[in-house]
Amino acid sequence: MILLFHFIFGFFTSFLGMITPSMLNMTATKISIEKGKTDAIKYAIGVSIVVFIQVYIAIIFTNYLRNNPFFVQSLQKIAIVIFILLSVYFFKQFKQDKNQVKAIKKNYTNSFSTGILLSLLNMFAIPFYCGVTTTLDIYGWFNFSQVTILLFVIGSTLGTFILLYTYSKYALIIQNKSKILSKNLNLVLSFLTGGFALITLIKYL
Repeated sequence: MILLFHFIFGFFTSFLGMITPSMLNMTATKISIEKGKTDAIKYAIGVSIVVFIQVYIAIIFTNYLRNNPFFVQSLQKIAIVIFILLSVYFFKQFKQDKNQVKAIKKNYTNSFSTGILLSLLNMFAIPFYCGVTTTLDIYGWFNFSQVTILLFVIGSTLGTFILLYTYSKYALIIQNKSKILSKNLNLVLSFLTGGFALITLIKYL
């Protein structure tokens, strides 16, 4: 059961973390509309491959911190800071009037390599997964064995792919509703991450 939980945690963490309209998922809709669903799937695969690596790096980094006596006592502080920053980030996105989810206008000659490139440029991924795994570890919900790490990473990768596939499948609907979706989802994510920060702070005190 613990193995299944790690897969589920990874899947929903990735899915929810990317659900709000952003450069990565709105590019999936743009490719789907302009080049078709096959190219959008190639793009999603490219993004997911990089996410696999990013999540693994984040977990290894978190594990290093927890095994370093100097950082062990700071894990909760790190989680609190990360989730406060995430809450502020999502709230700022919610408050913005301009539509910030327009995909980069370019000629997608190779959708797969475009997915890899844009995912590599997403510097938000590793800190996000560090915060998630740190929080799960604090509550005793994360096991750093090779098998559980792999299942969490696979779950996160699959969650990313399914989310991007969903964006590409319903591209026209999402493109028309992207501003409303962005504002509402960013507000929800702001409250969720703020709630995690508050719960972790109470536990720390």
